[in-house]
Amino acid sequence: MKKQERIVLLGAGNVAWHLARALHLLNVGETEYIVTDIYSPSGVTACDLASTLGEGVHSTNDLSSLPQDADWYVFAVRDDALPELWTQLAHHTSGTWLHTSGSTDLCSMTKYHSSTGVLYPLQTFSKGKVLDFSSIPLYIEANNESTQARIETLAHSLSNEVHHASSEARMALHVAAVLSCNFSNYLITLAEELLSAHQLPSKALLPLLDEMIEKLHHLPAQEAQTGPARRRDQMVIERHLKLLHNTPELEQLYRLLSEGIRKRFDLG
Repeated sequence: MKKQERIVLLGAGNVAWHLARALHLLNVGETEYIVTDIYSPSGVTACDLASTLGEGVHSTNDLSSLPQDADWYVFAVRDDALPELWTQLAHHTSGTWLHTSGSTDLCSMTKYHSSTGVLYPLQTFSKGKVLDFSSIPLYIEANNESTQARIETLAHSLSNEVHHASSEARMALHVAAVLSCNFSNYLITLAEELLSAHQLPSKALLPLLDEMIEKLHHLPAQEAQTGPARRRDQMVIERHLKLLHNTPELEQLYRLLSEGIRKRFDLG
């Protein structure tokens, strides 16, 4: 008979949605992982997520109703919500505590519980967009060797790419992810709005973006840089700025980024 490892999931947002589906009924050798309870402040999103996992998964907005003897407590919530949750659960549970944050150091959790760690998935998540979790890089950290061994087993069961990272290194990863992914997505949002304003398809840029990402699999980003600022084509830059004159936010961003690119590639 398989050993069951029971998981309490705190959070029901994008990360929790994907992690719950990857963890629930995960079989590893003689061990089966089971998500038994999901918490969210309102209880509504926890109920929605629990319903996607099937019968037997409980949802709640009451921390005191969570089991105290689960094997894992996984905190997949906003960073600013973590301390309050840890304070309320401190000295009331057994098991291993894990958080999934890129920017919260391990030490901040360790003072609340004796067995703590981090399982940080380096990916962008949206509810409803199914991902192959086995291809998502996981960065782990633990406060002691026995906890580290447990987290390693769990992480390698979830993903084919597992790395150790200190809290400082994980913070750098998170900052790099925000720069490359979140900020890029914001710029693409502005670009789509510009296209729509000129009666062009909002997804017209997808072939361009696909090629950009493909190049990054083979070239350093600096070598893949193209465009008028890279080639110092001031005439084109001025024409673009004229087009953006009535959208000050875009005009300012265009100036700032063009200047940054020109400085990087300025040969004299």
